[in-house]
Amino acid sequence: MLARLAPIAPRPRRIMTHSKKNDRSWDSDDQRRVNENKSWRADKPEEEAWDIDKERDAIRYKIEHLEALLRIRTEEEEEIIRKMRERIERWEDYIDGEHQK
Repeated sequence: MLARLAPIAPRPRRIMTHSKKNDRSWDSDDQRRVNENKSWRADKPEEEAWDIDKERDAIRYKIEHLEALLRIRTEEEEEIIRKMRERIERWEDYIDGEHQK
């Protein structure tokens, strides 16, 4: 006798309605944006939904820019800057000499 095997459907997953509060990868702004996006519906304009990736990229860009501005220069960079200053000073002396003639 052959037993009929009934296909077993996967159990539906529980849908989370809010981002996890204890997840360290989410800061408070990300949590707020995600939760606001969950209330967005297709009949609303797209502008009302947060583009979370765009927001994260903007924040990352600002952080990287500030780090670059506040970065301590290496000895090699200091040497390059010193040489450039010397060249600029020589050029300015040359220009000043030309204008005095």
